[in-house]
Amino acid sequence: MPSEAAARLERDGRRLHPLTLVFAAFAIARAMVWPAVAGGVGLGDGQIARMLPIVLAVLAVPALAGAAAKYALYRWRLDADELLLRSGVLNRQNRVIPLARVQNVEVRQSLLQRVTGVAEVRVETAGTGGEAEAVLSVLALAEAQSLRADLLARRRARAAAAPVGVVGAEPAVERPAAPPLAKLSTWDLLLAGATANEAGVIAAAAAGLLQFTEGLPGELFETVIRRVVERTEGMLVVAGIGAVAGLMLVGWMISIAGSLVRYHGFTLQVDGGEMRKRYGLLTVHEASVPLRRVQAIRLEETFLRRWLGLASLMIETAGGSPGQRGGAEAFVPIARREDVGRLVRGIFGDAQVDDADFQRVHPKAERRMRRRYLLIFLLMWAPFWAARWFHVQPGGMLAPWMALLLPLPWLVARWQYANRGWALPPGYVMARGGVLNRVTWIVPDRKLQTLHVRDDPFQRRLGLSTLVVDTAAGGRQAVIVDMSQSTARRVLEELAVRARAAVRVSG
Repeated sequence: MPSEAAARLERDGRRLHPLTLVFAAFAIARAMVWPAVAGGVGLGDGQIARMLPIVLAVLAVPALAGAAAKYALYRWRLDADELLLRSGVLNRQNRVIPLARVQNVEVRQSLLQRVTGVAEVRVETAGTGGEAEAVLSVLALAEAQSLRADLLARRRARAAAAPVGVVGAEPAVERPAAPPLAKLSTWDLLLAGATANEAGVIAAAAAGLLQFTEGLPGELFETVIRRVVERTEGMLVVAGIGAVAGLMLVGWMISIAGSLVRYHGFTLQVDGGEMRKRYGLLTVHEASVPLRRVQAIRLEETFLRRWLGLASLMIETAGGSPGQRGGAEAFVPIARREDVGRLVRGIFGDAQVDDADFQRVHPKAERRMRRRYLLIFLLMWAPFWAARWFHVQPGGMLAPWMALLLPLPWLVARWQYANRGWALPPGYVMARGGVLNRVTWIVPDRKLQTLHVRDDPFQRRLGLSTLVVDTAAGGRQAVIVDMSQSTARRVLEELAVRARAAVRVSG
């Protein structure tokens, strides 16, 4: 930090809210409480009632000391062109954040913060991969909202004054105040949770069940399993199916509850070149993203949502780090298919994607997918072949049941081929892919950064290529897999011409 800026910060820097002492102490104590309690109980021969007050009393000293140091040393100041910050106890940090680099300003309130009338301000900048560059925790709610409004207003002024040719300095399209672009009801949130993929939750529940069984004595576990098998015989299959169904039901209920809590009161509004969102039941999120930062929109449809005519929309924003998913965030958690075009136009303005004419990739792609999935299926059979080689009958009735899965490679290849495609509506490129879950990319010509064609040895053997469409968002890329080589090169040349024309028009 320049000495002049440091002097201004030292002289006129503002402190955080006094309740920072309380929230910082809780945060420090929470990070240490479980290891300390476990260690204290272990030293106290398991006497929790006697050791717990001692452990908590010991924790209070570093927690309060750390919170007091944070409150005493933290300073912030908002100047015309930059946000100045000083933080750190042992390692002092002085930061200057140019307002032109500010990408998102979010005000968060946990339940306790809402009760006490304070909030946390998170400032994200280009290049941080979606992580906060600065966190001001905590400020009075009115001060937090005022700081957010000042940051956004000054950022818009800086963006309007920036040279148009500079990447990321594209002038925002000012829009008059308008009704919310999207507002989700409780029924919408129920649908969002009920139709989401919760494989991770189910897997976690199954892992927890296995971890519980590992804690049982080995002989006891084996005895229980043997007796269950002997007495239940065919009912064991029914019990297994019931256990799986129970896990799926638990995951489904968790998904619904999570959607209701996280996105309660979701409201999306586009105003003055900004996309503003507010949502949350326990923790309230209030965030803003400049429209000029939005590089692409990703339409995600699970198998169930496609059947019901629903989808979720994600946006890719500038500033994501390569190899990360940092530039992606939820645009609208759930939307009806007939509303997708309107929502996309709310961000890009001129997008006519409702009736895009999607072209399929080359038919050889289906043959390539079928061979791949057939190889996977044959590898699944390998243990049974190896067992028969050693004259062992594996799996009882499992091997005949596996034969019923033989058509699966053909079905999966067909689904994947049907989902792959691309379209070039005026001013945009769209790429689609997926198997059960389908993802559709919508990228404006003016946001194209790089285009390239690649192919692996298996694709070259069939005359196929993959077209990669990249933007300034970094992270995930839009790809059109298994086009014919001639078509991939033709589309690349057409998109390159269109991108240059879009840059000239915007310039």
